[in-house]
Amino acid sequence: MAEPVGKLTYVCPHCGQKLSFMEGTVVKMVGRLHADTFSCRTMFYIPSRLGQYGGIVGEGVRIKEGAFVEFECINGQCRRNFTTTYDQNLAEIKMIDEVGNEFVVIFNKIYGKKATFLVDLKQKRLVEQFGEDAESYSREFNDLINFFGC
Repeated sequence: MAEPVGKLTYVCPHCGQKLSFMEGTVVKMVGRLHADTFSCRTMFYIPSRLGQYGGIVGEGVRIKEGAFVEFECINGQCRRNFTTTYDQNLAEIKMIDEVGNEFVVIFNKIYGKKATFLVDLKQKRLVEQFGEDAESYSREFNDLINFFGC
């Protein structure tokens, strides 16, 4: 199984827009929070290191545990949603390593849940999983491995 090599770059799986910023230490995405009576869009700056959770949210926005966030591309021409086709609680973006190997990073969209997965795009294999909530998705990944890939 391939492991990522060297510097990692995160990109939109739809348009290829670079999502890595600040020397590759953060991934920048638009986050949309909505309910029956409101909708709010703000920037999310999430650590690029897999398994590290937290991040910075746009000014004036507070997110409570359990909030559902729709993540989207920062490219104004794209703005595609990163939700997976197989689970509405998960999003996926593409990661490219220094030598051009492509991976899919899958992460939970529910604030406070900690589940991240690294999938080798070429081999369509789960490389590694991170977070205390990842186990609850493991069975699903084994059943749906053919859906991985952007």
